[in-house]
Amino acid sequence: MQGLSDRSARDARVEELNGMLAAPLRIRRSDDAAEDLAAILEAASTAPNGLRLFAETVIRWHPGDASARFGALAAGSRPSRPRVYRPEERIVGDIPIRNRNFTGRVELLERLGATLSKESTTSVLPPTLKGLGGVGKTQLVIEYVHRNLDRYDLIWWIPAEQSSTVLASLTQLAQRIDLPIADDQQETARTVLNWLAAGGDDRDWLLVYDNADEPSDLTPLLPSTGGHVIVTTRIEEWSHIGIPIEVDVFRRDESVQMLTRRTQDSSSLAPITDDEADELAEALGDLPLALEQAAAWYLATGMPVPEYIELLGERSELLNEGKPADYPLTVAAFVSVALEKLDNNDRAAAQFFALFAFLGGEPVRQSLLVRGANAALTAELRAALNDSISTGRMVRELRKYGLAKQVGRSTSAMAAGDRTPRLQVHRLVQRVLRDTLNPELRQETLRNVQRLLAVAKPGDPDEVGELALQSEMGPHLTPADMVHSGTPEGRQTVLDHARYLYIVGDYENSRALASRASEEWSKDETDPLLGPDGQSTLLARAQIANAIRALGDSSTASELLLDTYNRFLGSPLLGPEHPYTLITGNQRGHDMRIAGQYREAMAFDEESYRLHREVFGDEETYTLRVKGNLAVDYRLFGDFAQALKLDEEIVSHWADQGIVDANVIRTHINVARDFYGLGHYNAALERLREWLPEQERLLGARHGFVLMSERTHAITLRKLGRLAEALEVMRTNHERTANRFNLPFNRSHEFSVAATVSLANVLRQAGELPEAAELADDALTRYRDDFGDDHPLTLAAEVNRAIIMRAAGLFEEAFALDQHAYPRLQVKLGPDHPYTICAGTSLANDHALAGRHGAALELSEEMLRLSRGADAKGTKARGGQDHPYVLMRAINLSLDLRATGAEERGATLFRDSLDQLSGLLGANHPEVAAAAAGQRLEGDIEAPPT
Repeated sequence: MQGLSDRSARDARVEELNGMLAAPLRIRRSDDAAEDLAAILEAASTAPNGLRLFAETVIRWHPGDASARFGALAAGSRPSRPRVYRPEERIVGDIPIRNRNFTGRVELLERLGATLSKESTTSVLPPTLKGLGGVGKTQLVIEYVHRNLDRYDLIWWIPAEQSSTVLASLTQLAQRIDLPIADDQQETARTVLNWLAAGGDDRDWLLVYDNADEPSDLTPLLPSTGGHVIVTTRIEEWSHIGIPIEVDVFRRDESVQMLTRRTQDSSSLAPITDDEADELAEALGDLPLALEQAAAWYLATGMPVPEYIELLGERSELLNEGKPADYPLTVAAFVSVALEKLDNNDRAAAQFFALFAFLGGEPVRQSLLVRGANAALTAELRAALNDSISTGRMVRELRKYGLAKQVGRSTSAMAAGDRTPRLQVHRLVQRVLRDTLNPELRQETLRNVQRLLAVAKPGDPDEVGELALQSEMGPHLTPADMVHSGTPEGRQTVLDHARYLYIVGDYENSRALASRASEEWSKDETDPLLGPDGQSTLLARAQIANAIRALGDSSTASELLLDTYNRFLGSPLLGPEHPYTLITGNQRGHDMRIAGQYREAMAFDEESYRLHREVFGDEETYTLRVKGNLAVDYRLFGDFAQALKLDEEIVSHWADQGIVDANVIRTHINVARDFYGLGHYNAALERLREWLPEQERLLGARHGFVLMSERTHAITLRKLGRLAEALEVMRTNHERTANRFNLPFNRSHEFSVAATVSLANVLRQAGELPEAAELADDALTRYRDDFGDDHPLTLAAEVNRAIIMRAAGLFEEAFALDQHAYPRLQVKLGPDHPYTICAGTSLANDHALAGRHGAALELSEEMLRLSRGADAKGTKARGGQDHPYVLMRAINLSLDLRATGAEERGATLFRDSLDQLSGLLGANHPEVAAAAAGQRLEGDIEAPPT
């Protein structure tokens, strides 16, 4: 409010405010500044959110009754909400520490506040603070946030230089507000953004995207409505996306104020005078970062201002050659001088500071640097990092000279129990530091950073975990050029992080990192671990395949993985029994299952399991993983008893270890699937009710594993005859799965189509035939388009569609489908596979309903014989009782016997089978009631996950 003491200046400000508000201000004028300003606030008190920042500033500069009056008006201008949150209920994430030396920027703070207040909650057009490095964009937003802490119920600070850090931050926000965590971080981000757009539980919220990079990557990760967003950036393209607010250098009066106030706290030095500050600001071009560095240098060294100006001038002349016109020479000169002083006083401190030339711009955990202390670093740096006192001294030196600042602990660090502080060097300082280092020192420093990160890495994310530490490694990999580190340890750091990104669900960034590594490593054929067939290159390619498959393109993933796996096998340095070959082979078995090659997948995984036991041992995680894959093979092949044996052995192992995590819970769910396949539906339901809530609590309701578990729950309820419950669960599951996996360009994700089939099946039993037919047709089309006509899932979908057609009286159409599916399943899976038997049963029903009783009898007898043989090992799991499907096929056979004249044999078989089925499922079960009414029973197919 400085400069508003005269009436003409106030008139100009009123005009400016008129342009900011939806309606013009009309106020009573006076010659008293405070009265005029109070009237402005009173007129604005009905505007959404008021002009609180304006009020704060007026109160500061014009204390008195009038100021107090409009301050109260501004405070009362916030619109009422259904819920008001107490201060302790506010959600605040990773807001940087407030700069106690913040100076000036009154107009910019006002403009930022006014821009946000003017934004409608129906759309978010974020104010975008842009400007050159060092002008104080981030500091301005930090100050705004701290001044407005009580205005918002949720404030979340997001490092936005990389899309991976944005996704990670939004995932942390989801955890904080108890939203579901999907297996794909993009999906988790969408969940958060949708929650914010829907009002965020009636919270007033603010998200800050700091140092945003490419708009094309980040705009999908911005909320579209519901609250406030601020973006800081150096990228000009953001001006076309948000409302640009140009942040320039200080006005001269702000520069003078900053320097004089910053240097007045010294007990041994006189503050810089106004004249000295003016001269220094002129020399430094009023750049806030350069001014802060000058003040820190003055307090640390006591160097007179004229001498400092002369020193920077000399150094700037040396650095000016070949630099662009907008190059920050004053900052570069300061960094050069400071680095020289550090080197003269403490060579280790100079080397420590130089590390930041090749680290990311986000704050760096001090513990991360210390973890890498035992790397092959330069001798002085290694000794200092291995001594906590020396490390603390180096940090203090950097802070003293204004080269770095200490910032608060991150949410991820606190969650991981890391209490160590974080150190941050301004990005502009990092840039000029890279330019300042001579070629020899530059190479030495880059090697130091690469070696330090390689030693500091947490390790295999599958085995060691420590995902919070892996998260903080990511921003450093690109500036450190870890892809070109030239060491196996450095390359493993890249591979571990690509795997970490996959584990946390950031599939796209996992693919991108692995692709960049593979492309670069394949070019170097001088190293046996590199080149197109080198171990590191092949591991990167395997990770690309993993990510692509998770993104929904199973065909491309399979082609890439097969080529990669064959290269593993053919390598003289690797071969079939190498650990990496075996681990990669797990993907190969999965691709075979997706392709419907169930026999081949089982044979592959049996051999893989044998080799895993030889190489890793029986209880290694990798061995247990392939053992679980083998159980999947047995389920897909219809041997549920053997699958149950393997799954229960895995569960028993982890129980002995006292471990319960997502993988253990997933195995418990697989046990439920085994019980379902065995017809032991009550045991399946009991296991699901024990572990499904735990799985949902751990992973969130939209995680792919949870969605498939819900589907298993629904189909189990259906088989128990609880159709209303099954339909309710399956409708919800179908909607969630479609929302989660259906993409505009790809609706054929395995989970999504399986949910569509299951909903069609329960709708058919509930009598809602038109909707069931529509969904079944949709699923069949998607299977045919994605997998082809002869894939087992396509053929199974044909059998299910035929059952719905028969229920609707479309007997000839059903017969045509069954005639197509049954012989093909005999060839594809064998005559005794459960899918084939279901298809034969369906075809027998076609014959019977068409009056072809001889053909129906022959086929029904064969299907009952095959069913009893296929289920021979399952009888024990059910306490000696037959499988419900066996009994249902016996009932169908009894009807065929009666139709062909074998009345007595048919009646006996019918009575015995119905009694057993009633005892197994209950007298009121829909299938039992249908059988008692003389109806033929169907055997639809619910395929287990691959």
